[in-house]
Amino acid sequence: MSLEVWDRPEAAPQPSAPAAPVPRSRRRRLLVTAAAVLALLLLVLGALAMRGRGGNSEPLDPDNPGPDGAQAIARVLESRGVTVDIARSQSDLLDLEAPGSDTTVVVTSTDRLSEQTAVTAWERSGGAHRIVLVEPAGFLLQSLDLQVDPSDGTAATRSVRAGCTIDGVAPTDTISTLGGTYTSGRPSATACFTFEGSSSLVRLAPGTSGRGSAGSPETVVLGAGDSLANGEITRHDNAGVAVRLLGQGERLVWYIPAYLDVATQDTTPTSEVPRALAPLLFLVLFALLATMLWRGRRFGPLVSEPLPAVVKAIETTQSRGRLYRRAGDAARAGTILRVATVRRLATFLGLPAGSHAGVVAEAAARATGRPPAHVHALLGGLPPRDEREMIALANDLSTLEKEVHRP
Repeated sequence: MSLEVWDRPEAAPQPSAPAAPVPRSRRRRLLVTAAAVLALLLLVLGALAMRGRGGNSEPLDPDNPGPDGAQAIARVLESRGVTVDIARSQSDLLDLEAPGSDTTVVVTSTDRLSEQTAVTAWERSGGAHRIVLVEPAGFLLQSLDLQVDPSDGTAATRSVRAGCTIDGVAPTDTISTLGGTYTSGRPSATACFTFEGSSSLVRLAPGTSGRGSAGSPETVVLGAGDSLANGEITRHDNAGVAVRLLGQGERLVWYIPAYLDVATQDTTPTSEVPRALAPLLFLVLFALLATMLWRGRRFGPLVSEPLPAVVKAIETTQSRGRLYRRAGDAARAGTILRVATVRRLATFLGLPAGSHAGVVAEAAARATGRPPAHVHALLGGLPPRDEREMIALANDLSTLEKEVHRP
């Protein structure tokens, strides 16, 4: 007895032989990785160089046109004939011509100064007419022996009148008071823009402040640093006060300290520890990206993995036939044969998938010319009771399929 009559599953496609992996050139991979790392390094160095030159994002930078920059006041001063020299590091400050009696020195980003860099900048600016320190911390004020103390918190109001008279500030001037406030016990100190005992501006007379007081310039401690920013310069009297404070002479030296100026052994304020985390995290991220590019692998072509065993379709059919025969379940085997035949006939006759056996029987009867009742009994009759009837049913179903396929 042929075992093919027990079931006729579709023949499974033979798996193709696994494709041989395409060899990859180690030298080419190393060159590509090195080029990627070099490009990333150049990008980082370019960003650092832009940052070192101030770029367009440095707070209170004369070349920054953003809301927190100070380009507006710098351009106004230049239009009034004031020469604006920018020093973005201590070496730039030392390279510039020493400030004279016609020069005002303004120091922003004062939180980047250490004790040594602050003293060096103070000594370099000793011949200036006025030094303006913008939002200096208590550490810096102590290092320069200015006897000005920062107050706790910030001003409780966005604007306040000056209430004082100094060179550049009138009693009726009003400025934005966003920033720090200060107090001073020096008799020669003049407090302006005072609210509840704390002032946004403290002026120390020349020759009475800082290291070497005998020859020290006039010193202005400005806590309202935002009054110089582009986003606030048009509010209240910010512009007028800023022009008069910074434009007293023919020259303005704008000093923006850099973190890299601070030596390892130099004394820095404790508040600088969190600020150092950002550069460290940046270096860690760069090292991580470099490691990923160095050790990373590109996805190559897909390679078919050989299976543990390949079973041919005929072997599957024979195995299932032996199982059915051992079980002796002729009725189940006959049902499976009828279902498979109905499915194949429906496909060949163009009927919808899942068509009922009666619909398939009508179409098969028309295609073969057989009596419909005979085809109905063949496709949907009683199941076979034994092996002999099952074999007869298999042969009849095979014959019906051949007649339907016959042209």
